[in-house]
Amino acid sequence: MGNTMEIVVATTLLNHERPDLVLDAVRNMFPDWTPENMPERGVFPSSSTPVRLVSNVESLNAMIEEARNHRILDTALDAMTLKSDGEISTFSLSRQAAAAGKCSFVIDEVPLGGTIDVTVKEVDLDGYLTTLTDHPGRDNVPRRPGDDLAMNEDGSSTEWIDTRRL
Repeated sequence: MGNTMEIVVATTLLNHERPDLVLDAVRNMFPDWTPENMPERGVFPSSSTPVRLVSNVESLNAMIEEARNHRILDTALDAMTLKSDGEISTFSLSRQAAAAGKCSFVIDEVPLGGTIDVTVKEVDLDGYLTTLTDHPGRDNVPRRPGDDLAMNEDGSSTEWIDTRRL
């Protein structure tokens, strides 16, 4: 299969949710997301069972651009590599935030509105994600996955002081 990247994006559609709104939310972050088993909008209340919607996408670019616009690239790096083994990583985004066009990473509890679950497979994934989230601030404060500045496993920030400014 070669050294090609694979990105799988999934979400769970519950029986009270509108498929079109869920599709729009996920596509705000992943425009080429096209799950095969997308159900039609049903009548409420519905007795249908939850449906897991899954599709491969070509890139993380729209999500990263949103993170760049809101200056959370270091948070994105930390969140995307928190569960990385160097070649495979999984992370989740808030689907409700995505519906509003915002990139918000889910670290702990599943938020109201559900999650968008992402699995990325790539040789040297941590290096790829570090490059993808690069920004001019890293010229002064270099970052890499799991470094001393990375967020804690519970999503809380690491406290640090730049001694060059004291």
